[in-house]
This record gives sequence, structure tokens and C-alpha cells, in this order.
Amino acid sequence: MQKLETLRAVVQHTEREFGTALAKVLSPSRPLHSEEFLRGRAEQLQGIERALYAPGRHVLIHGLRGVGKSSLAQTAAFKLSEKGDPVIVSCEANSTFGGIIKDIADEIFNQHPNVAQEVRTLEGGGGFNLWGFSGSGKASKQITEKEVAEPISVNDAVRLVQFIAEKLGGRPVFVVDEFDLVQSPEVQRDFANLVKQVSDKHVEVCFIFCGIAESAEALMAAHGSADRYFHAVDLGKLPWEARMEIVTGAADALGIGIDKDTVYRIASISDGFPYYVHFITEKLFWRVFEAQNGGVVETRLFEVAMDDAASAMDMKLRGPYQKATEKYGDTYSEVLFAVADGHELRRRSTDIFQSYSAIMKAAGKTPDRVKFNQRMGRLKTPTHASILTGNRQGWYEFTEKMIRGYVRLKAEQAGVSLKPDHPAAPLSLKGQ
Repeated sequence: MQKLETLRAVVQHTEREFGTALAKVLSPSRPLHSEEFLRGRAEQLQGIERALYAPGRHVLIHGLRGVGKSSLAQTAAFKLSEKGDPVIVSCEANSTFGGIIKDIADEIFNQHPNVAQEVRTLEGGGGFNLWGFSGSGKASKQITEKEVAEPISVNDAVRLVQFIAEKLGGRPVFVVDEFDLVQSPEVQRDFANLVKQVSDKHVEVCFIFCGIAESAEALMAAHGSADRYFHAVDLGKLPWEARMEIVTGAADALGIGIDKDTVYRIASISDGFPYYVHFITEKLFWRVFEAQNGGVVETRLFEVAMDDAASAMDMKLRGPYQKATEKYGDTYSEVLFAVADGHELRRRSTDIFQSYSAIMKAAGKTPDRVKFNQRMGRLKTPTHASILTGNRQGWYEFTEKMIRGYVRLKAEQAGVSLKPDHPAAPLSLKGQ
């Protein structure tokens, strides 16, 4: 691992120098694409690399939103891409099959202008007219400008992918991110057929799809034999050790002194989502820089950094919490803290009430089961942002799983100690 220049005395560096160095070790705003900084995913990365030794195989990474699927996909893609950078495209709710393939081709043509200048059609009378280029019959280098078009069939897309693969050589890697946003069964079916055809026709390319679990199931179900063409990676939340490595690794690189208790607290608050680890640590280290205290994390700086993180959090995460609680104060916050207590994403109402009772008693309040039940029910309604979902058997969970981490951050701000979010948490955190 290539180490950054250590900033032994933070106070001696300018804000720009510190910010530049900080951005090299923490990345809350965009996916990682370097193995050097990808923590806790070595096993999955190795699994992808070994699986792709088999020709005709592709990759499907699925899991909860925010667990680092894009970072793993991009890191794998950059590592596996033999010639040039991989192509990375993202889906939208209204994305079409042809539109996504067109985005891939546009990226290729931008990276490799020579490919765009050599239009070749398949023999046998077939031809294609895509992206303003047209040709027919034998190999042609004539370019005729026409209206930009999308491939009208899976067969068109297969021919285009084969053309690109032959021109680039090696084994081009295409990352299709946010595949869970595609709701159309037809688009899912077309991609399943595309993967099958490029594999069956020995086209040397690799597709890496990223999406939540439901999109993975849809892609697999779209074609009866799709599963044999994929190496599937079910990505879970980030292990404890990896969370702490992110914090301590960044601290070491910047020359910041941080105690183990603070590292543990960040690891616990993060709820296993890499975004929170990077984001909270970034806010904390900026406060250390501003303090001009020789680069040491202090309790007061940690508390201010938690405020910074909570107020600057993405509105998609803090918005539902605010709507669920802002008109009602702690009466609903404490219920949500109880739902986020411990490591289970899905909890029984009776267990949540035990956590709620402990939180209320610690605050010198008396828990009321009737009011608790009423509030749990209301938190499932649009009036409270439908922040919770539940069933008749009494099991509850956060509708958007990443909000759980935000709730744990708010609990930390409120001085409420929740149990660790992982059963294998360090012993020093047990019973907190």
C-alpha cells in the first residue's frame, strides 16, 4: 500500500493541503475504485476475480442500499479491466434497455475515438445504424451521419457489444449501476437475454450489475438459466474491523491522534454502512484541523462533529426522521431509538419495547405500553413519513434501511447509549 505523506503537525498545513489529503483517504460522496482504500471486502473482491477466470461469466452484486456495492463493483472493474478504464453507467427509473446500451457505447466512443471512426457491420447482409453511424454489407469505414438511434432488439445490442469487444481487445468491463431503479420486467428480461447471448457467442466482455436484492431476483427470474451466467455477491453491512480500519487508517495518514473509544463509537453509530463511517470521520477530522490543537481528537470535538454530520446529512436520510418526529419531540424519537437498538434489522415489538423501556428509564421517564403501541402504529403512516414498516405478527423494521444509521447518529447526539449493531462487536462495547 502506497502511504500518503504523513501530516505530523496538522496545524502547520493550509486548509487546502489538509482537505486534499483528507479526500485521498475518505470518500463519503462517491464510490471507491481503488483496492488500496476498499476495506472489509477483500474476500468478495477475490471471489469476483476467481469467478471471472471462467469465460462467459458475469457479476451481480446485490444487498442493502448503501453497503458499498458501487465501490466493490468499481474496484473490481478497474482491477479486471485489461485495456483502458472500465465503462460505468447508472440506471434511472425510466431507463430503457436500448438507452442503457447506448450510454455504454457513448462512453466507449468518448474514450476511444478510433473505435467510433471504424464502423463495421456483420456479414450476411446484416447491418446496423446506431449512434449516428451506419454501414452495411462488407466491412466499411464510411460514416454517414444520421439521427441518433437506440438498438431496437437484443440482437442489435449483442452485435454492438461484439463489435466493441473486437475493437478494444482484452476483456472490456461494463458496470451497470443502480439496476434496482429499473422496474420494467421487459428491460430486466432483455438484459438477462443479452448476458446469455454474449456468453453463448463467446463474446469476451464482462458485465457487472449492482442493485438491491429485489433487482437481483428479478434479473435472475427474467430468464430460466440466467443464474448459471452470474457470479452473485450478496453484500452485507461492513464488518466491525473494517469500519475501524477506515477511521484509524485515515487518522494515521493524516497524523491525527484518535482514541479507541472514539473509533468504536464511530463504528457503532455507522450501523455498518461505509457512507456513515467516511462521512462522520470526515466531519470529525475537519473539527480537529480547525481546533489547531496538534491534531488530537477531543470529546468536545467529537460532539460538535456529530452535530455537523446530522445537519449536513443527505435530506433523503434526515428528511423522514424529521417528518416523523419534529412535531412530536422525544415522544417519537425514543421509539425510533428503540427500533434501532442492537443489531437486528427486523425486530419484534416486544423486544423493541424492552429497549424503549430501558431508554425511558435512563431518562427518568416511565414507559407506557399503550402509548408505545400507538406511536409504533403511527410511524407506519404517511403522516410520519412511513418511516417504519410492520406486519400483523408484530415485526418492525425501517422502511429505508440506511435511515437506521441516521437514527443511531441522532441517539448519540441525544446521549442515548444503544447496544452495538453487530453481535460480534468488540467486548468493550457490550452492555453499553
